[in-house]
Amino acid sequence: MAIDITRAASASASAYPILKLNEAKEVIPIAQSSAFTLELTGGDYKTVILMNNAGSASANVVFGVGNGIQGVGASMTVAIGSSKTKAIVLDAGYFKNVSGSDKNAVKITPSGSVAFTVAELPQ
Repeated sequence: MAIDITRAASASASAYPILKLNEAKEVIPIAQSSAFTLELTGGDYKTVILMNNAGSASANVVFGVGNGIQGVGASMTVAIGSSKTKAIVLDAGYFKNVSGSDKNAVKITPSGSVAFTVAELPQ
């Protein structure tokens, strides 16, 4: 699987921005309704993921376990109520894949249409 959402200097329909101190940057919600991958090649522990469920029913977002040495155990499911937004910072060692076609990415599977807004915080 190719990496669907990448890390870039500025936001686009398929990329999230790298933020700098005291500098505002646009972030673009990226709606997803099926499994996709999110690139984590920068400050992994500083990547914030906002998940917005604008639907009338609850949605779940499943973060798949990575294939690295720390990727043991179960996937994590986050429940998002109707018209709610949740934020998370993932432990890249647990969720990021370190080999394969989706190397340096985490697999995310929403159960409904969820808008993901991602930004990498400054070091």
